[in-house]
Amino acid sequence: SVPARIKPLDMSGDGNIDRLYMADMGGQIFRFDIDESLPNFTPSKITGGRIADLAGTAKEDARRFFYPPDVALMAERGKAAYLAISIASGYRAHPVDETIHDRIYLLKDKNVYGAPASYKTITEADLYDATLNLVAGDGTSAENDVAKAGLDSSEGWLINLDDENNPGTWIGEKGLSETLILDGVVIVTTFTPTNSSTVSSSCKPQSGSGKVYFIDVLDASAAYPSDLDKRPDRARQLAKGGIPPSPNVIITKGGEPTLCIGTECQAADFSRGVRKTFWYEVEK
Repeated sequence: SVPARIKPLDMSGDGNIDRLYMADMGGQIFRFDIDESLPNFTPSKITGGRIADLAGTAKEDARRFFYPPDVALMAERGKAAYLAISIASGYRAHPVDETIHDRIYLLKDKNVYGAPASYKTITEADLYDATLNLVAGDGTSAENDVAKAGLDSSEGWLINLDDENNPGTWIGEKGLSETLILDGVVIVTTFTPTNSSTVSSSCKPQSGSGKVYFIDVLDASAAYPSDLDKRPDRARQLAKGGIPPSPNVIITKGGEPTLCIGTECQAADFSRGVRKTFWYEVEK
């Protein structure tokens, strides 16, 4: 089933939707292309197929997408452009589940402006596992070189939402909101349920805790400026408990870009810098 809304794009810039992205509860992502060269609407105008399958048959691999991906056009220096697709998995109907191993994903759709001849399915085997942050900040120089080579040859990256203080230990952290790509940064909130073994009173509500991640689209490193750029620098703990909403950026009256997670707001101090974009409307 598909509880998430469909993500529409206008790649030709003519005001008409010509691309759709859809995610489902089976851990799959689909792409649909609308051929605008045909004068009348017919079923043949739309082609599509699965472009990602990120779940498995084991209980811990039953990843689900309740929210749509975000999509942004990326152009690295000296490389072909691609569409970056960010999404986080999480069992929204059972937020306190601790069985499923959820992740944050960044996929590269390299068929940017036209429909592909065939729709290739990306699996986790095609993605670079960036959990340990070995591309930048952590590990030895030899590990960094291996990590960069692995990232360059991949179809994107993934980050395990395991315990960063004890890698490989899963604590039920999951993505329960839409991701946002802004200025080369993937912003995503996650929810971690209260550990049932540490609950002192079952009569009190257990709200859990929330985080907000700031991840560089290109190499999955921490996007905020940091002296160390270690794995923990990717995320910041939210002050309020419970399931955090999707991130939003607003431009205040004074012109300062401000990031808001619900009622928690602060200056959007991105390392790449946020810039105003002006537009105007022409009536014909």
